[in-house]
Amino acid sequence: MKKIILLLFVFLSAGVFSQNTGIGFRLGDLSGLTLKKYSSGRAFELSIGRTHFFIHDHWYYDHFDNWYKKKDLGYDEIEYINYFRETVPLGLQLHFLKQNTIEIATTEIGKLDWYLGFGAQFRYQSYTFDYRYKINGDPDWHYVVNDRVSDIDLGADGVIGLEYTFTEVPLSVFLDFTLFMEIVDDPFIFNGQGGIGVRYNF
Repeated sequence: MKKIILLLFVFLSAGVFSQNTGIGFRLGDLSGLTLKKYSSGRAFELSIGRTHFFIHDHWYYDHFDNWYKKKDLGYDEIEYINYFRETVPLGLQLHFLKQNTIEIATTEIGKLDWYLGFGAQFRYQSYTFDYRYKINGDPDWHYVVNDRVSDIDLGADGVIGLEYTFTEVPLSVFLDFTLFMEIVDDPFIFNGQGGIGVRYNF
């Protein structure tokens, strides 16, 4: 968390809060605060917030299988029971974007841009698993409670989106789609992400 706050401070101290800046909220993966700095057809975007906002138990079930295979505990049989979140799943995205105005959609009310870019992501969450296992031919189950797992994901991504900026009010709305490739800790695993949001521009 301290690293995220430090990155945010660096981003802000680099002149973010000046002309052609947007600040707002996004809902999706991730959900939280979004900052965007515009400059001559280009933009830098920083988003900080909660990841895995819409997921259910199946995500943790899948990660239990991955966790067990990585640890290679050598049990005869193993069964997932439950999980418990110890921390809120947090993420950070930093993007460099190329903004392109769609002239046919530009009116007195506002203008529509499409944008394309690339960047990096950092994601962190800590949770615990409850499970049971059999070993060495023993027919009885052995139980493990609160086995802690720290999930750290770091990688690169590409993003494409649409942004509508109103003329009479300092607001813009946007939607985007991101393809994230993990480098740490599951190299070359791809995840599709999306989000919608609104920003106040000043």
